[in-house]
Amino acid sequence: MKRRMLAVMAALVLAAFGGFAVIAYVRGAEERAVAQTDPVWVLVSTGTIPAGTTAAQIRERGLTQRVAMPAETVPQGALGELAADLDGLALTGEVGASQLLLAGMFGTPTALTGGLPVPAGKLAVSVQVGAAAQVAGYVRPGATVTIFNTYESGSGRVTRVLLPEVDVIGVGERGSAGAAVTAVQQNGAEAPPATTMLTVAVDQGQAERLVHASQTGSLYLALRDETTAVSVGDGVSDRDLFD
Repeated sequence: MKRRMLAVMAALVLAAFGGFAVIAYVRGAEERAVAQTDPVWVLVSTGTIPAGTTAAQIRERGLTQRVAMPAETVPQGALGELAADLDGLALTGEVGASQLLLAGMFGTPTALTGGLPVPAGKLAVSVQVGAAAQVAGYVRPGATVTIFNTYESGSGRVTRVLLPEVDVIGVGERGSAGAAVTAVQQNGAEAPPATTMLTVAVDQGQAERLVHASQTGSLYLALRDETTAVSVGDGVSDRDLFD
């Protein structure tokens, strides 16, 4: 009888301990879930903000709105407000609509570059490209691209690698939106898509080739990463396209 009572008491103690353990685990899980989803206030653009716009102008014109996001989804450097110490800084690239504002988007504007971050010893050259040639709009400041050139030769059209690796430092014009749009002519006919201004950092030789190619042929861009291998060769022409 005593053994049976002891067994029952032991079972009750184990059940109570197990119950407390489950409750503690559930409470801990709830606290972890709350910590992960605890909202953080961040600034999101209400529309396209052109490169060169200062933090003070963004605040004065009401170009952003505050939204709450789960803490675990907020990237590092996201701004919750435009503090006064950012007033003298300007956007180094265009910010698209509904995009988070990050501290790294701002730089110090200078009399020489107007806020465009031109690397030391480089030239900033701008060219116009269409939406397709700009990889459907995925080319953004900070991207590295390969530039192709299509031109007329004695044997027909030829496409070759013009510049295998250049850095993009600006998209769109300063003070205006840079997204490509479709225009409509006065007679109602659809006009060709508008082009986007793209600015890259190049040396003198690259700048000369890029300017010449933009004036005499057409340009096409390809996004690349640090593992991409691109070499300059003879390219492809109408005659050997399917060889």
